[in-house]
Amino acid sequence: MVTREQPNGMTAKSAFRTVFISDTHLGMTGVRSRTLLSFLQTLSCETLYLVGDMIDGWALQRHWHWSQTDDAVLAEIDRLVRSGTRVVYIPGNHDDMVRRVLDVERYRGMELRLNDTHALADGRLFYVSHGDQFDAVTQNMEWLSKFGHVLYEGYTAMMRQLAKVPGFGWARNMPARVKSLSKRIFQPQGAFERGLKREAQALGAVGAVAGHIHRPALNTKDGFTYANCGDWVESCTALVEDETGTLRLLYWSDTGLVDEKEFVA
Repeated sequence: MVTREQPNGMTAKSAFRTVFISDTHLGMTGVRSRTLLSFLQTLSCETLYLVGDMIDGWALQRHWHWSQTDDAVLAEIDRLVRSGTRVVYIPGNHDDMVRRVLDVERYRGMELRLNDTHALADGRLFYVSHGDQFDAVTQNMEWLSKFGHVLYEGYTAMMRQLAKVPGFGWARNMPARVKSLSKRIFQPQGAFERGLKREAQALGAVGAVAGHIHRPALNTKDGFTYANCGDWVESCTALVEDETGTLRLLYWSDTGLVDEKEFVA
């Protein structure tokens, strides 16, 4: 189980059966790579799923923005591999260059998968996928998706700076709200989840874990559980499984755990 923040501001080691993170977007301006690094430095788990968009190839093609912190994040993942953690990398649309080498199957000790199925400790089977194949805009209007990402990156960086001004803290949440609104405009509400559910049930799974849309979620409806890892641009969330098969969403900050939830609508 996760251990709470200690009085001296440090956070004790967090041990889990499985951890799922997605959408770290390393290489994109404005990502919370320092927050991600602080999470990984506390982490101990049997299996770590990297559920896509870990490195933002779209952003790096436009401009090279890579920091020592980004290198340190990759070094922490290497540490987990060396410590015996099974690391499964499922690429997304922003790191689709990894999809071109899936025939390699393993890279730097990580298993490469287009998608996967994961059995929880209690026996429930979950389908794991980045999820971009269930996004109508990404699949049918890639040009619009890439153009929107340019706007999103610039807007995120601008709002991040504005949020530092006293009285403008509200700006911190604006990129997530704008991204969510744009998804609802171009895609029927619930279509993403329904696509995941269809694919999962075809594989005999009773739940699905995804990323892509940057909205953390963990809910069960009609016997099917939908979980979304969220992202490390705004929400800074990770989906974790404990030794009993219980799933939780962890909300992280630079100083440690902020909140954990077993249900997020």
